[in-house]
Amino acid sequence: MKLLLVFLGLFLAVLAQDKYEPIDDSFDASEVLSNERLLKSYTKCLLNQGPCTAELKKIKDKIPEALETHCAKCTDKQKQMAKQLAQGIKKTHPELWDEFITFYDPQGKYQTSFKDFLES
Repeated sequence: MKLLLVFLGLFLAVLAQDKYEPIDDSFDASEVLSNERLLKSYTKCLLNQGPCTAELKKIKDKIPEALETHCAKCTDKQKQMAKQLAQGIKKTHPELWDEFITFYDPQGKYQTSFKDFLES
């Protein structure tokens, strides 16, 4: 019985490592989208044009892997935030969206899968 509990504990620990760190519950995607100064600051960080906060740098470092794996390690909340931010930027700031595409997917490898992700 003890062996089973140890195995189960190890299994759960491995599963937990298969997801990215949770997003701070105070993060509000709609606030970022409605605040031009904040959006510009975040954009500069994500496009290597300005400084990053420690939290935003963690997110930025995971973007290439998330695109490549179709956000396989994203939590449900991270997926929801990514969709909200991407859809908001595409709608209200298409020029920024184009910059993100050029920066993170210059060959267009992820366009179809990311479109499917946004529509899911």
